[in-house]
Amino acid sequence: MPSPLAKRSVETLLSVLLVVLTVLGAAGPSAAAAGSPAGPGPDWERIAACESNGRWHINTGNGYHGGLQIDPATWRAYGGRRYAPRADLATRDEQIAIGERIARDRGLSAWPNCARTTDSGDSTSRAAEQTPPDDPAPQAAPRTRSLTSPGRTTARTYVVQPGDCLSVIAERTHTPGGTKALYDLNKDTLDQGPDQIYPGQRLRLRA
Repeated sequence: MPSPLAKRSVETLLSVLLVVLTVLGAAGPSAAAAGSPAGPGPDWERIAACESNGRWHINTGNGYHGGLQIDPATWRAYGGRRYAPRADLATRDEQIAIGERIARDRGLSAWPNCARTTDSGDSTSRAAEQTPPDDPAPQAAPRTRSLTSPGRTTARTYVVQPGDCLSVIAERTHTPGGTKALYDLNKDTLDQGPDQIYPGQRLRLRA
């Protein structure tokens, strides 16, 4: 027959174990929720493998450049000129940075075939095409988060601030039609191209 001391020791140990299990059970769900990773982002290596066979500095003359096959107008509109004149002249990481801005703007619609590629490789590489499409898709309105200070806006005009680019201005001012429409409205002012904007210029936001 166990002694009263041994019986109390067992009861004490069971009580401690019960408390520990209760604490672990309460903390488990919240810890699991906190540790849940965010959804995966675009697989840029896979998209590049489809678009250009993974050649980040390719220029076949088809109107699209680099690993992600970004055309010059899109490259400029999303701030690519800060890295290089064309996508194929920029580094892989710089091309991916612009790709991220495009993806935040309009998802992966800029890569309609290669965004849906599977491991079997059932899509055609854009770099393999030697001519640009007859009717390229228009640029959509960017919705990237602006890191620059807001400029002075009125209902119909905007004064360019240091660090601005057209995609940031279109996002900030909710310009109907986005970056392309903003450039079309101001072609007379931006006669050197959509990437040549300067602080102090006043841009029209509405037709």
